[in-house]
Amino acid sequence: MKLILDPGHGGDDSGAAFRDLKEKDITLDICLACLEKLQLYYWVALTRTSDMTVPLSDRVKIANWWKADLFISVHCNADPDIDAPGMPEAKGEEIWIHPHSLTGRDVAEAIKGHVDAFFPDHRFRGIRESKGFYVLRRTQMPAVLIETGFLDNVSEHGAFQGAVNRRRIGLLLGRGILNYDKGVKL
Repeated sequence: MKLILDPGHGGDDSGAAFRDLKEKDITLDICLACLEKLQLYYWVALTRTSDMTVPLSDRVKIANWWKADLFISVHCNADPDIDAPGMPEAKGEEIWIHPHSLTGRDVAEAIKGHVDAFFPDHRFRGIRESKGFYVLRRTQMPAVLIETGFLDNVSEHGAFQGAVNRRRIGLLLGRGILNYDKGVKL
């Protein structure tokens, strides 16, 4: 199997940011750990391997040109409210697929237990559909976009700060992908 891991954002595009953390750094660390887990089993490529700007169209071109079998885009969420005391904080992980992508849904179903383990104390927000994500709309293979958690949620922010936790998330994602490919729970 040929797999593309897409660390969201990068370079001039930091993605979500909260206090000292930027989404682009977290997603790269997660994907590098996932690569480490999966390169023993698959051909794996990343859309970026450092803090560089890669337009969405180029990310899709890389995946389509390489004729990848699976495209996984990794992101961090952020809640648009002001996070004032007493306001509920959004939390939890979610997986996005393109509507009517049956194989995308199969991938999401196979990896959701591992994605939900990123923050086990927080409710998994679900498998959601959207036509709005360019990378889901334009790739020619099954694709999912994973929101690993909320960068601006106090407890998730703390976990994203640590290199060990980012690595753990990447390894869990790798186990989820193996679960999809093998059709068994690991």
